[in-house]
Amino acid sequence: MMGDKEIIYAAEIWSVKQGKEEEFLNIWTDLASWTKANEMCSTGVVLLQDLEQRNRFISFGPWKTSACVQAWRQQPEFKAAFVKLKELCDEVKLSTMKSVFNIPQGTV
Repeated sequence: MMGDKEIIYAAEIWSVKQGKEEEFLNIWTDLASWTKANEMCSTGVVLLQDLEQRNRFISFGPWKTSACVQAWRQQPEFKAAFVKLKELCDEVKLSTMKSVFNIPQGTV
């Protein structure tokens, strides 16, 4: 994104154990709410659910800096929620990413 400010994203891929989707959603939503309430440098979050593979979720959201993402993941509240979420999953992948291309809404 030449000339544009770099946007950092926390991104996670969750493969939830069959039958544990609702419990996963409850814990994930609590973590997202805690993150927002504690102003952890996050500017929003999205949780997607695969339409065909209903136990597959992707969460992502923009952050002010990669250091903010690292600090968030070191918080005791994040660590406690992550342990619970991981127990409900067959596989979890955490990433910190940067935006390399973006078409803003309303410009197409």
